[in-house]
Amino acid sequence: MSRRLAGLLFLCAGAIGAARSVEGAAPRWLELTVRQPITVATQEYLASGLEEAKHGGFDGVLIELDTPGGSLDATRAIVEGFLASDVPIIVYVSPAGARAGSAGVFITMAANLAAMDPASNIGAAHPVSSNGKDVEAEAGKEMARKVENDTAAFARSIAKTRGRNVDWAEKAVRDSVSVTAGEALKLHVVDLTAKSVPDLLADADGRTVQTAAGARVLHTKGATLEPFSMSIRQQLLSLLADPNLAAILMLLGMAGIGLEFYHPGAIYPGAIGALLLLLGLLATEVIPVNLGAIILLLVGAGLLITEAFISFHGAAGLLGAVCLLLGALLFVNKSSPDYQFAPGAWQISPVVVWPTPIALALIMFFVAVKVAQTRRRPSVVGVPGLIGQHAEALTEITPTSGEIFLHGEYWQARSEEPVPKGASLRVISVDGLVARVAVEKKATAG
Repeated sequence: MSRRLAGLLFLCAGAIGAARSVEGAAPRWLELTVRQPITVATQEYLASGLEEAKHGGFDGVLIELDTPGGSLDATRAIVEGFLASDVPIIVYVSPAGARAGSAGVFITMAANLAAMDPASNIGAAHPVSSNGKDVEAEAGKEMARKVENDTAAFARSIAKTRGRNVDWAEKAVRDSVSVTAGEALKLHVVDLTAKSVPDLLADADGRTVQTAAGARVLHTKGATLEPFSMSIRQQLLSLLADPNLAAILMLLGMAGIGLEFYHPGAIYPGAIGALLLLLGLLATEVIPVNLGAIILLLVGAGLLITEAFISFHGAAGLLGAVCLLLGALLFVNKSSPDYQFAPGAWQISPVVVWPTPIALALIMFFVAVKVAQTRRRPSVVGVPGLIGQHAEALTEITPTSGEIFLHGEYWQARSEEPVPKGASLRVISVDGLVARVAVEKKATAG
């Protein structure tokens, strides 16, 4: 009995010790980093991070944010995920000099705890077009009013849900208000400022926040941060979110396919071109692209290819180059609602808009000219290609019989004059499977 009692006490002591060990363990927080425009890739990345934190037993999610803005649809999906999360979320606008611009305003305000580096800023969420103009100037007065009212209501609902400054949230949309971290703290736009992640974790510890599962006390002091990276798919989508890269991929893809048309059987230009074109088309799912621009690019490439097969004296090639240029200029859809949150996120560089289509058109036109010149040359394959070729007499060649060695093959041959065995010959003509030959004349000095 005494042994059993001792054993039971030992087990109880072990269980109590284990419980204390778990209780004393450092909190685990999942750390995500967003340093790019908000796109579908960002949405998938943050959603997968929240899932990992929920199923991995993490105490919360820390998101370090620096963004100029981005897609409206992606931003709405991210905010919905934040508001439905059972796991506490901290958004930290950092490092020094970072910004939560446009779409970043909504993401920051949707966090359970919003923090900023003292040298960062937040705001300017008024919908604008890609070149910085007002929506009204690009898409009309009614569209501008619709987009602005919808966006303002979106901002107010987030601020009200999280208990933040509703009036400022609406001004950020309607008046493009932007404030420093210190001003944001005074206006109750964010909850705290911190110079570093350790300072943030120390200041956030013990605060109570409201999650979808109810009130939660943040345990952040001495927390262990586990970085969470984008998947390969998300990295690819993020890379393709650059409209400059998307436009170049489509142009190069069409160039590769065009070269395959010029030189059938080359395989590599066509295969690589198809892959690049596929990646370019995949980018259209990430960024707001004008369908008409894609059609112009395809028509332009088709006209350049046509110029190589049917001579239009350069007219088709010139028109193709114009189509390519217009397609690059109109590549991004300025009237798309997804486009309204990031003035600089979707701009195509003039370096891509002007030189790239022109250079591509010149290259394809040059190849077309070379192909046309090649087609006008005499054929060097088949029977015509044998005329004038060197041959060796394997037997005596007479007007009625003989055998020669020509191009690695044995041929029947005839000659107007008898030719001895071993003589060097030239092919004059080919009649069926019989070659007409003559003695190869040698150059004489003087």
